[in-house]
Amino acid sequence: MQDDTFLTAQFDAHHEQLRAVARRMLGTSRDTEEVLAQTRAELGGGAGAGVREWLVAAVGRTCVRRLQGRAGAAGAGAVHDGSGGGREPVDPVWLAFLVVLEALGPGERLAYVLHDLFGLPLDDTARITGRSPAEAGRLARAGRRRVRGAGAGGDPARQRAVVERFLAAARARDPRALAAVLDPEVVAFSEQGPVHGAPAVAEGAAAFARAGRATRPALVDGAIGVVAFAGGRPVSAVAFTLRADRIVALDITTGEERVRALDLTFPDA
Repeated sequence: MQDDTFLTAQFDAHHEQLRAVARRMLGTSRDTEEVLAQTRAELGGGAGAGVREWLVAAVGRTCVRRLQGRAGAAGAGAVHDGSGGGREPVDPVWLAFLVVLEALGPGERLAYVLHDLFGLPLDDTARITGRSPAEAGRLARAGRRRVRGAGAGGDPARQRAVVERFLAAARARDPRALAAVLDPEVVAFSEQGPVHGAPAVAEGAAAFARAGRATRPALVDGAIGVVAFAGGRPVSAVAFTLRADRIVALDITTGEERVRALDLTFPDA
């Protein structure tokens, strides 16, 4: 268990990153500062993983409690803004997000928040959740699909056509064709953490295509995807989440051992 003074010093050392995490999750500066102060005051529960990762998780839990408080105040249609005068409308997007977040199992919820929202690498997420990297990745993917509404991209044949256009554009290094299938806010998740935005994701896709590996369409943990092979062995897999014929998320798994831990179904087998 970490000494309280040590944890407080580490909290202060990582303050800017923790502020960014809370600001992204809460959306207001006032709530962000109050959550940081509350989390700092409550330190002392012990950091079982890396200190930075544990502090991020601690801030995240406090943010979730704050968001739940907002949801509880939504019956009146608004929440106090803390100024003693006006009232701030509850963001309906956050309320919808909370409904889905609460529907996730505890493991899915924590893995999704740490890996997707806070951008922790999969190995760090696994340490915090007390699971193997493969299990943590599966939980994060399951949570992501439920939050993002997997299946909204249409029937499987239509989704497969979008994925094939994406792969063809990546092999050709065609930025216009890639832009036609990637949502501008697309996120690619991997063991190293998320990559945001169509330009960065397109660059990574081009590198994947340049590897010259044989690929096969597959269902990756139930999602439409593709598996790459080298020497007849599966070495990487990509699962896609689509919405309105655009790719909004890619989940990339690399390494033969990690790929073999996935639930893979090959429709052309």
